[in-house]
Amino acid sequence: MSRKTLKKTAKRLEKHEEKPSEQPQQEQTPEPQGEGQSPIIEMLSKILDKKDAEAIENYTKAVLSKFTRYIKSVAIFGSKKTKITVSKKMKTHDIDIAIIVDDTDVRRMTRSELKDKLFQRLLEMGYPISKKIHPQPYLLTEFWQYVMEGNPVIYNVLRDGIIIYDSGFFMPLQMLMRMGNIKPSKETIDKHMSIAKEILALGENTMLTKLSYDLEQAIVSSAQAVLMELGYRPPSPSETPEFVRRVIVNEHKLAHEKYADIAKDIIRCYKDIEHMDKKTFTGAEWDTLLKGAKDFVAKMEELLKKIRKDKGESYLYEAVEAKKTGKKLELKRPTDIDLTKEEETKSAELKEQLGQR
Repeated sequence: MSRKTLKKTAKRLEKHEEKPSEQPQQEQTPEPQGEGQSPIIEMLSKILDKKDAEAIENYTKAVLSKFTRYIKSVAIFGSKKTKITVSKKMKTHDIDIAIIVDDTDVRRMTRSELKDKLFQRLLEMGYPISKKIHPQPYLLTEFWQYVMEGNPVIYNVLRDGIIIYDSGFFMPLQMLMRMGNIKPSKETIDKHMSIAKEILALGENTMLTKLSYDLEQAIVSSAQAVLMELGYRPPSPSETPEFVRRVIVNEHKLAHEKYADIAKDIIRCYKDIEHMDKKTFTGAEWDTLLKGAKDFVAKMEELLKKIRKDKGESYLYEAVEAKKTGKKLELKRPTDIDLTKEEETKSAELKEQLGQR
């Protein structure tokens, strides 16, 4: 999105500062009357301490002052309201505030861009008032979409939310929810089940690929280290088992043939998973392959020490020097590939379909 577009959007959101508010007077947050507490603080004080109640009221006023004509509703929900703490270590509760913003006249921003901009601004406005404030902006169009799709977070907001400000949007939906008149369609239910299965398959595939790749790279890297020390070029992963058998086992008689077999089995396992020829990975298989990989790497390290000792050289001199100086060694291999990129993209798409949770 261009800088010009951002400036125009900011000016549009701040128009109310140049013109009188277009909202009817009755939609504003009630002001304190007389010497008593304001209705908002009086209501919130029944479930929150006075400091938090005042923070919520002040924050709501600030948001309305900044974005009056775009705010449809403001409501608190979540652990601060329900008193349920997810983490035993956390003694304090965030103040989750749902802010529903009218986006029906936005044409030059995507939902994602607008939400990012809103969230950043709302967060900046809340921090000076209370560090506990955690704004959750919802665009009006996406809120309706989530209601129709049966998004569990939105259902919780409607069921348990305490209205701080409403333009006549939130309360009718909340009443319909409590009467049992908001029900997800069968298509929505089927969609949730379908996505659950896709996420499970995605996680399983990611685990299979990642685990087998790590074992394969351990075999290849350790074998390449010994072969290069012996004066050979570093073989490709597919060439590694044959190099181990021909050079290390047969030519130099440095290791038993089983190490060539270990390399072959682990690399073949990774390739089978990569090419989708292998789709399952039992715990027993993993234990066997992991044990073999550890045995292989330990043997390669032993050989490297022996070869260097025979040459009259020390072993791991660079690693020892780095440890003394506190320098961190770069362990990333130039041939490393990002196996999670595709999975992260797919996961993000599925999360977008489910909505904000």
